[in-house]
Amino acid sequence: MKNSDTYKDQIETFLVKGKNYHNPSFSAKRLAEMVGVSPYKLSRILKREFGMSYTDIVHAYRIQDAKRYLKDKRLESVSVDDIGAMVGFHNRQSFFEAFRNMTGTTPDKFRNA
Repeated sequence: MKNSDTYKDQIETFLVKGKNYHNPSFSAKRLAEMVGVSPYKLSRILKREFGMSYTDIVHAYRIQDAKRYLKDKRLESVSVDDIGAMVGFHNRQSFFEAFRNMTGTTPDKFRNA
């Protein structure tokens, strides 16, 4: 049986290093298949190893990238909505909601602060 370090390493490789969290179609089910566990077991592993759900982990990485993109002078002409799409959000509402939940502000206010 694999130990939790191996699972954590695999999850980080597939989800983070491969930037699969930017893909709006990438799912917990797909990650579970890549790691070789059931979605239920993946959920337990994520809670134990990361202290978060799949959705919370994905949103955290997406918002981290969005914050960097919003402050990048080279991306000033890119709309906030397009940045949300770049990091993997399906629509403006889900991007703004996740951004506000994680930062306490909107992407527009963050960019202009």
